[in-house]
Amino acid sequence: MTTEDADRLRKSEKLAAGELRPDDRGQDEVREALEEGIGLGESRPLTREEREAAAHDKGVAPPVYAPASERVPKPPAPGDEKFIQRKEG
Repeated sequence: MTTEDADRLRKSEKLAAGELRPDDRGQDEVREALEEGIGLGESRPLTREEREAAAHDKGVAPPVYAPASERVPKPPAPGDEKFIQRKEG
């Protein structure tokens, strides 16, 4: 078998998605490290848009409670009546 035949055979072999042949490994070390980290459960790096959004995020606002004298009942949302008004039987 000549070198050209071996190359042709290697190119015709179908591999699973994301799989690399032994001679293809190490070609894109950054991507391989990222994929390996994701496979181990590590988080991926944030995109530029995600970093900007995180920089401007104010976080969760602290809860604000009205005094008991100012609290009024809120009408139920549509569809909640069937949970609130049970049939006595």
